[in-house]
Amino acid sequence: MKKFAFLAVLFIFISCASPKGIILPPEPVILPSFDTKPSSIKNPEPETQVPEKQRLFFSCEEKTKSIFNSSGFEVLPFIRTISYDIDNDGTEELIAGSKDGFLRLYKRSVINDTPGWTLIEKYFDGIKAGAFSAPAVGDIDNDGRPEIILGTGGFSSESGKVIFYKNTGPLNKPLWEKLNLPQINVGNDATPALFDIDNDGRLDIIVGNSAGNLFLFRNRSKKNTLSFIKDPRFFKGLTFGMYVAPSVTAQGNKIILIAGNSMGKLYILERTKARNSSWHKDSLNISLSSFASPAFIKTGQSKIKDLLVSDGNGQLYYFKNKNNNYRVWGKSSIFFSERIFPGPACAPAISEINGGSFMIVGNINGELKLFENKPSPKRLPWVERPDFFRGIKLSSFSRGIITEWNGKYLLITGQQDGLIKAFLNSGSFEKPLWIEQKQFFRGIPKIMHASPTAFDIDGDGKWELITGDVDGFVRGYRYKITLDGKPVWEMIKNSFANVKVDRYSVPSFFKDNNKVYLFVGQETGRIVTFSAEISQSGPLIFDKEDYLAGIKVNNHSSPSAFLKDGLIEVSVGDYDGNLKHFTCKENTE
Repeated sequence: MKKFAFLAVLFIFISCASPKGIILPPEPVILPSFDTKPSSIKNPEPETQVPEKQRLFFSCEEKTKSIFNSSGFEVLPFIRTISYDIDNDGTEELIAGSKDGFLRLYKRSVINDTPGWTLIEKYFDGIKAGAFSAPAVGDIDNDGRPEIILGTGGFSSESGKVIFYKNTGPLNKPLWEKLNLPQINVGNDATPALFDIDNDGRLDIIVGNSAGNLFLFRNRSKKNTLSFIKDPRFFKGLTFGMYVAPSVTAQGNKIILIAGNSMGKLYILERTKARNSSWHKDSLNISLSSFASPAFIKTGQSKIKDLLVSDGNGQLYYFKNKNNNYRVWGKSSIFFSERIFPGPACAPAISEINGGSFMIVGNINGELKLFENKPSPKRLPWVERPDFFRGIKLSSFSRGIITEWNGKYLLITGQQDGLIKAFLNSGSFEKPLWIEQKQFFRGIPKIMHASPTAFDIDGDGKWELITGDVDGFVRGYRYKITLDGKPVWEMIKNSFANVKVDRYSVPSFFKDNNKVYLFVGQETGRIVTFSAEISQSGPLIFDKEDYLAGIKVNNHSSPSAFLKDGLIEVSVGDYDGNLKHFTCKENTE
């Protein structure tokens, strides 16, 4: 049986020791495929044979906080935030809406002198937009308690509407009830903000929409009756690009409005509170990837606010108000630096390269990113190496793995359109130069949403190519070298005939003395397990086993698994762009 060098690297990773010296792996093997010396996962000895009614499974404990995300703030696509002290404890919380239509409450926390966030479960139970929730918070009826104003968007039938919720319970255990008010509708993708425009003591509503327009609804509430009247002139003639999202504050007698759009651009508008004043609009020197959504956040200085900006991928950026004029901003890593952000639909693969532990992550944008394991007692162990895959851009939904070919590193990639490609590093590891190897995968047809890995399943010292596909199947191929020195690939028959999951399959392998284990990610976010007996005669046949419990991510699970000291370490990417890590151990029941 082939011995893998990966186990030693993972021991380094777990124990927080420094990587060893740079050496070239002696065998062509690839990351998720971890083979070891005799493992502690063993079949029962005859004298302690598990009764027939018992079954083997792996119970899993999540370790994401110490591996991928210690900030406490998960990745939420199309996130829109607001900073507000909703529980009246003297500290502002972050309230976040996102693509799924729900709201989440995050409280500030400090761990090891590092600012972070703690999710307060179920605080907003009862509140939901159909999709793409955009929150605003404030006391719109002047009863001393804040209400929730929720914009809706996307593919929801309620897109463009503003919905009102009132808390009829205590602040620490709220009971949210939807208010039956005359409908506010701005077309599609409503993004509300609250601000007392006319200084009458009542919060007015400013709403953006998908066409890039802003609307003002003046608060004309009396006693116990809430009423908002549209003012069509207040933002007349102003446009901001598609999908505008506003945030509003004041500085002296000036109104400051910052608006983001779908191109990731930000604009500032200023005017005095005088009725006859006009808006002055300028661009800000801040640009994000897409769907910029700003939110003002309190600082230590009275009446001066910093800026929190989110984008469509779920990334969060904090900007300091450098000159206190809301025009000059400095980017800061405060609050959100301690999380790995690989991009949506992330697909990790952990590998040994030159004696160190590295993680290759593909994403929905066709990008590949490399993260190096650099253990630190105060920081996450994974550090990105920018531009390692310079010049490689795939069609979308990419996955990459690195193995060895003729003494050099070979990058194998899969992508949405079904092409599996190979790139050989003709440079060094420190300065890689990736050259595409045309016709490298002769004999392999297009496999839509190909998710390749490499593993020596038959123990002959040569790795096979195994890939998932859009329909949930797993296929394997082995190569022969032809006269031109290039490989030609033939399908492995029967081994994966029983392997089928719920679409968008992503395979990962490891083995012990007795079995080869196959973990397969799928569209639902769960991981399905299969295994094959090594001792069986003929080709390995993988059959479904109900081994795994406790792992579920936010759709399109993409696992990378390995075995160490009888424990299975599983890193998983999901569609939203979260990376999670689980440690699983053997159990019976």
